[in-house]
Amino acid sequence: WYQRRVAFTAGGGVMYLDLLKLPPQAKKVGNWVIQDITESELERIPNPTPEDEKEETEETKEGEENGGEAAITQLTKELTWPLLNMSFTVASNAVFTEEPQLARWEDSQQCWRTDGFEDVNFDETNGTISFKSQFIGPICTFQDTYNNMPFQSWEIRPYGQGCVIFTLIAASVELEISIKENACCLNSPEDMELDGIRNKWLPAHILMQKLVAAGINVFPSEDADKYVSISVKDEELESSVYEQMALASSAFAFSWSRWNADCGEKRQIVRAAENLTTHPVDEDMWKNYSCEPRKSYVLKCTDDDDEMFDEKVEGTQFHPDIFHCLKEGASSEAVDVLTNTSYTFVDNVSTWLFATKVLTFS
Repeated sequence: WYQRRVAFTAGGGVMYLDLLKLPPQAKKVGNWVIQDITESELERIPNPTPEDEKEETEETKEGEENGGEAAITQLTKELTWPLLNMSFTVASNAVFTEEPQLARWEDSQQCWRTDGFEDVNFDETNGTISFKSQFIGPICTFQDTYNNMPFQSWEIRPYGQGCVIFTLIAASVELEISIKENACCLNSPEDMELDGIRNKWLPAHILMQKLVAAGINVFPSEDADKYVSISVKDEELESSVYEQMALASSAFAFSWSRWNADCGEKRQIVRAAENLTTHPVDEDMWKNYSCEPRKSYVLKCTDDDDEMFDEKVEGTQFHPDIFHCLKEGASSEAVDVLTNTSYTFVDNVSTWLFATKVLTFS
C-alpha cells in the first residue's frame, strides 16, 4: 500500500480535495428571510482515522445493548462517509505513456498511499480520471519512473556554430533537444501536449525539471540500476568519456553503438564522425571508437558487422582518450572549430550527457 520508493514519479501536479460543512442556510418565514450569521470560516471535515472508527464501533455495540439509540447514531455516521464519485482533468502538459496510478497523501504517516480507490477509469482522449473513494485531501497521479528506460538509441550532432542536436529514443518517447551555450530547447515530440515546454529556450536544469513534471523522465537517479537493466560500466571511465564527447561535440557527432553493452565494464564503445554541416551523418561515415582507462583507438569493426572483432584501424595510433583520437584524423576546419569552442557550451552539453547517462542506460 505504501509508496516510499522512487520507482514511481508524480505527474500532472497535485489535486487538493476538501469536504466542507455547509454553513447555516437561509430560511423564509412569511415575508422574512432569516439567516444565521457566523464569524467562523468554512469548516473542513477531516478524513476518518482508525481511532475514530474504533470509537464508533464501541458506540455501536453499546447502543445495541442499550436499546438502539447509539446504534442509530452510528448508522448516521456511517452514512456520512459513503464512497464519493470524483473526477478531474489532468494537466494538459502531463504525458502518460501508461495508465496512471492514483495515490492519496497520508499525513499521519507522511507518505503517499495507493489504497482507498475503486472503479478507477482513465479517459486518455479527454485526459480525465474518474474514481470512487472515501478519502479526501491531496491526490496525485503516479507512473513508473523508469518507463522510458533503458534507452533504445541516442545521438548528438553539431547543428551550425555553437549548437548541437541531442536525440534520445526512449522506450515510449523520442526527444530532440537543441543545446546552445546558455540554453536548451525541446524540439520534439510534436504529437504530445507539451505546448508549455516545446520550442522555448530554457536553462538546462529548468527544462529537465519541466520534462519530469510533465511525466517524461529520462534522467536516471543514483539507485536506478535497481529498477532498470543496464550496462554496468566503470564510473570513472564513463565520466571521462562524457567529458571528451562534450569537448568534441561542436565538430563531431556521436551515437550509440550496438557493441557497447557487451564489451565489458572497463570499456566504452561509441560511434563518432566529423560533421561540420547541419545535416545528419551519412551511415558510412560512422566509426567505432574503443575507450579504455589508459588508451583509446579507432576500431576496424563497425555496427554493420555480424560479430565484433578487436582490431585497430591500420595507420592509426593509440591515444589517452577519445578526444585526441578524433583530432588525429580531423580536418583543419574541425580543429579550428574545437579550438574556438566556448567552455560554457561544453559544460552545457556535458550536463545533458551526465544527466541522461546514455552510455550506461542504452
